[in-house]
Amino acid sequence: MTQQASSESAKQVKTKELKALGFIIFLLFPIVTITGISAYGFIIWMIQAFGGVVGH
Repeated sequence: MTQQASSESAKQVKTKELKALGFIIFLLFPIVTITGISAYGFIIWMIQAFGGVVGH
């Protein structure tokens, strides 16, 4: 009886882990990446807006 219960909970744990992995891969990483790139671009834009374009 306990093996069946632990087997059932193992399936639930695996399902939850796969859902969490899907969330991380398909939602969290892209959102963090886009936010980071956007923030970097905004910072560069503000530096250029207030400090002028840096010459070579």
